[in-house]
Amino acid sequence: MAQQVTYSIVDQPDGRFDLLVLLGERVLHARTGFMTLAETEEEVEFLRELMTACGAPVVREVGCPGLLGSWYAAGWHASRG
Repeated sequence: MAQQVTYSIVDQPDGRFDLLVLLGERVLHARTGFMTLAETEEEVEFLRELMTACGAPVVREVGCPGLLGSWYAAGWHASRG
C-alpha cells in the first residue's frame, strides 16, 4: 500500500521558498531556494502527478507550524548539505 505524502511550503526571510516533503512518517526530503511561490507550486503539481501514478495520496500539511514546520524550526534546515 502506498504511503501518504505530506508537504509544506516554507517562506524564507530572504523571499525564497523551500518545499518540505514527508514520505510516510519517516523520510523527509527538501527542495530549497525557489524564487517564487508559483515556481514552488509548480513543483508541488509535479510531485502530485508523480505520486498519483504511484498510488500515493499527496496532502498539504495543515496547522501552524505542524510537524514539518517543527522539524524545520528546530534547525533541520541548518544541517542539510
